[in-house]
Amino acid sequence: MSRIFASLIQGDFSGGDHRNFEAVIWTGDQLQHWFRDNSEGHEWRPGQVVVPAGAAGAGCLIQSDFADGDHGNFEVVVPMTNGNGGLELVHWFHVNTDVTLPWQRAGTIATNVAGPGCLIQSDFADGDHGNFEVVVPVNNGNGGLDLVHFFHDNTDVTLPWQRAGTIATNVAGPGCLIQSDFADGDHGNFEVVVPVPWGDGQQLRHFFHDNTDVTLPWQRGQFVTDSANGWASLISSDYGEDHRNFELIVEERAQSVIGYFHPNEDVGAPWLRNGVVRWEEYPVSITSTRRICQLTGEHDRTGWDGEGDPPFAHNRTESAYRVRGTDLGVSFPHRGRTYFLFGDTLRNNQPADWDNLDLVAYTQDTTPEDGLDLAFFWEPPRISDGISQRGFEVPLDAVSAGDHLYAFFSTDHRSYGGSELMGRSVITRCDDDGFAFRLVRELSRHKLVNVSVQRGPLDARAADGVGLPAGTDVLWIWGSGRYRSSDVYLAVVPFAQLEPGPFDVRYFAGTRTSPRWSRSEDDATPLFHDGSVGELSVRWQPALHRYVATYNSDNLRGIHLRSAPAPWGPWTTAPVMLFDPWALDDAADPCSGRGLGRFMHLPWTTRVCDHVQDDMFGHRRDDEPGGEYGPYQIADLTRARGGGADIYFTLSSWNPYQAHLMTAFIDPAVLG
Repeated sequence: MSRIFASLIQGDFSGGDHRNFEAVIWTGDQLQHWFRDNSEGHEWRPGQVVVPAGAAGAGCLIQSDFADGDHGNFEVVVPMTNGNGGLELVHWFHVNTDVTLPWQRAGTIATNVAGPGCLIQSDFADGDHGNFEVVVPVNNGNGGLDLVHFFHDNTDVTLPWQRAGTIATNVAGPGCLIQSDFADGDHGNFEVVVPVPWGDGQQLRHFFHDNTDVTLPWQRGQFVTDSANGWASLISSDYGEDHRNFELIVEERAQSVIGYFHPNEDVGAPWLRNGVVRWEEYPVSITSTRRICQLTGEHDRTGWDGEGDPPFAHNRTESAYRVRGTDLGVSFPHRGRTYFLFGDTLRNNQPADWDNLDLVAYTQDTTPEDGLDLAFFWEPPRISDGISQRGFEVPLDAVSAGDHLYAFFSTDHRSYGGSELMGRSVITRCDDDGFAFRLVRELSRHKLVNVSVQRGPLDARAADGVGLPAGTDVLWIWGSGRYRSSDVYLAVVPFAQLEPGPFDVRYFAGTRTSPRWSRSEDDATPLFHDGSVGELSVRWQPALHRYVATYNSDNLRGIHLRSAPAPWGPWTTAPVMLFDPWALDDAADPCSGRGLGRFMHLPWTTRVCDHVQDDMFGHRRDDEPGGEYGPYQIADLTRARGGGADIYFTLSSWNPYQAHLMTAFIDPAVLG
């Protein structure tokens, strides 16, 4: 895992239109100042050595308002060896009246520290200069680390640093501190992000301090990610209306660096993922994955040259059912059929109140290699009690229960900060094989908003930890939280409790080696670390003797697969690439794509390789890329072969907006 050993600011030294960049970089046991004169180009130059020997970690650099001339002093805090085998955090400064002056050691901030500190100059001031504020991890004497806040009263530079309070106990590394524009009085709040141990990894957690009263304790905010694996850097940006947004980057998984932000018009809303800065390494890839047919729509333009009439799609849903396009296609067996639940559906000549409503289909076809013959219901599924079923409010999964079935839907979608949020998941009951769904209860607004479910008896291995008798008929619920920006969590509930009454859900809150269960959803820990899980499908695959999870991810982009011997794991630590939309059959032919440029549209602004684009949303989408998502396993079609298994799954493409039937041969050797 990489570590950031540099601290960067833009100072007030300027030889032209742009102020210089200043950095301190830790190498060996020295801390060195570097700068870039932005009037002369892009060459970095070494300045003076800040700490000639004894530096034991990264430094944190600011430019303060202490100035005898035109330029404020540089201030650095850095961990140093103390001669007793421990570390202390030390403050150094440089008087910028003369750049040739040496750096000076100001004083020790804290002893018994366990990593770098983060330094700011705040607006607390009884005199001319705002106080210095530092957060640093300190050994707590119990084998763990606490993140502690220290400050320096700058009315007198000779005063010692003071310990203000503990921000968080049992942290996993250094924190990053800023002062925000949230303020009920004269002083903006302090905001910190810090990694804490969580399951088999680390959670990045936000803490804040209400500065209306310095004696108040620090408060725990929201979690940013459960896939953290290192440090984070936090700023307050110029995005936002009443309050500026928080922006951060954090180390995740094995080698990733990921960006997150929090739009501060709603402090109760979650942190949102906004991009991959550094990617994971390319995973093992399954090369046998192929598309069999397009399941929905009237025409399948794959391979069509744009001349004449395009070939028909397998089920010709527009002429047969007035269905132009749809997505998803989660399946489950029920009453001798395989049912499919599709998502937001565009229909021809539909009633006004059918806009974006979902779609149900079924099949008794057991020979998928020549395509699946689906029969589609004319009317969309309806949920009682006014449950909204508009865009992004879709069926998630379902399970048969004899003459009736239970189906899970998402609802209460909203857009927030330029991102989509699936508001909550609900459980419904259907007694007429797919037409009318009666609301039973809410499931989750947190970590189980997009779910995949499977029913089965609780075995003896799990019974004691879960706290239910062996053999109990239970429903396993795997879920993700934020839309396409989540890890995977697990819950289990007695199947009989799906109906109104007691609903005693247990959430997996353990590690790979120590399964533990909690009745609090906030305690749920990831089954594996990904951070970008979208639509999710988990099924027991008897031919592989494994639970298999398939999902879309943006790191690296594609459809990923993981597996485990039990619902809680241990899940494979690294994913397998089940479908790479960028993969080429011929490396020398950029139009030989297995996904993009074949049945998913490659924008013509990139290259003219295909004619599969649609005009689904009011215009022909020549320059809009296709996107892969919703890899829903059709587990009852899996076939054992050659020690492995042929699996089948639906896959959605954004352009064209259709669902496809896919297959892949899974060799157990690739599962790990």
